Amino acid sequence: MKKKFYCVLLLLCSMYPGLWAQDKQVDSIAPLYVGAKLPRMLFTLESKVLKGRELSGTSLSGDFNKLIIIDFWASWCGSCLKKFPLLEKMQEKYPADLKVLLVNSLGTGDTAASLIAKAGSDGALAQMRLPFVVEDELFLKAFPHRSIPHYVWIIGGAVEGITSSDFLTAENVVMMVERNRKHVQTVSKLKGFREPKY
Repeated sequence: MKKKFYCVLLLLCSMYPGLWAQDKQVDSIAPLYVGAKLPRMLFTLESKVLKGRELSGTSLSGDFNKLIIIDFWASWCGSCLKKFPLLEKMQEKYPADLKVLLVNSLGTGDTAASLIAKAGSDGALAQMRLPFVVEDELFLKAFPHRSIPHYVWIIGGAVEGITSSDFLTAENVVMMVERNRKHVQTVSKLKGFREPKY
């Protein structure tokens, strides 16, 4: 029985190799604030992501030139869930310019298993089209907060803003997408510019 348990555990861990490294490096992350540059590991380390009822691993490595909105939420937070349709609409409208990262951190009371159940056909998250990070420690360590929803706006690898749900409007997302486009154009015009390899 023990042998089977360890085999299953080893198999699960091998499916998400980046998560082994995440545990070791999370402790080295200091809290980030507006104006701070994100450390490389926030772009390269994989997080557990749930899309529909499927768990996988993902990172932000291909999203450096996009406006990144990190949305900290929980399944019991009505204000959080209320903003999901707007975020989905904006992600669909600006797929090349925007990355919405929904983050459900440790401490919310949600687990990967409970969220998988809620993502079922009759669950509270059944209509969710955006993938979301589950059982997160990485982003929580970088952006500690006391209340949710909690939004972090990132342009060019730097924290542009940390806001509540009041700032998350379609107009503000469009404004920040345009600001990010100008940033990318300006940086790409610099002689010898190369996108960082994360």
